[in-house]
Amino acid sequence: MRAILALVMLVACGREVDRERAAKLFKEVTVDTAPGLSGLAADDTGGIWTVAERDNKIYRITLDAADKPNLETFAVEGAPAKLDLEGIAWLGADQFALGTEGKVDGIATVLLAERRDHTIVVTRTIELPETKIGIRLPANHGAEGICGHGDTIIVAIEGAGNDHGKRYAPIVRIANDQIVHVHRMWLTTKIGKLSALDCTIAPDGTAEVLAIERHFTVTKLLRFTLPPTEGDITPTEILDLGAVLDSRLNLEGIAVTSTGRVVAVVDNQWKTLQGPSVLIVFYPDVVKTRQ
Repeated sequence: MRAILALVMLVACGREVDRERAAKLFKEVTVDTAPGLSGLAADDTGGIWTVAERDNKIYRITLDAADKPNLETFAVEGAPAKLDLEGIAWLGADQFALGTEGKVDGIATVLLAERRDHTIVVTRTIELPETKIGIRLPANHGAEGICGHGDTIIVAIEGAGNDHGKRYAPIVRIANDQIVHVHRMWLTTKIGKLSALDCTIAPDGTAEVLAIERHFTVTKLLRFTLPPTEGDITPTEILDLGAVLDSRLNLEGIAVTSTGRVVAVVDNQWKTLQGPSVLIVFYPDVVKTRQ
């Protein structure tokens, strides 16, 4: 596996973003943060939140009319040691959920946290064991995408199951700190995995979800409806960025802002740093978040 990954990265090093095509789709906005941003969530006052996966820092970013970023930095307190923060959900007011991955096989975790001045304090942990998720959870594969509101949290597991040749990603619905459903979302490629979620949740529990399926040459934006009850999910592909990004930008979070703009975040940290921290701000109508 390491040899295969090394070969993929070697090939990718000779690739470049198709700047001409990219310029018609989005703007790149550099943000001055710690490396390794992962996860994105929008609040109701124009801010977007993201986490530095290995630095225990959370940032709230606002963009002005010219897309110049303004940053607030929050230290994370109480996160268990040896966990990477992989995703963030703004649940309302000062409440958050953080998706994590770590060095332990067999379990993923969601951390619940609250804002206290300029600190985000972890208050409790929800475990997502593989016995409930339904697929093997090796180390460094966990709660990669996360979104929600109030007492409802939706989590995308970075991994894939296989049912008679069809690949799926587990989508976990949590209500009142308990796992209530694990859905199967059918993946659209042979190698992709889910890396990000954004959602709006109706009063009856139905969630309209925006997701990213990615793995090196694969980067697809998907849309699907998550029912409040059990059921498998077939997503709709709304944008294929594979040929545009060409393995050079690793999208690890997505959010729809309170003004309707679609923003993604680039994780620039793998074995080495790959450029600065960057937000991808899509132009209006490029990403169709609704039918």
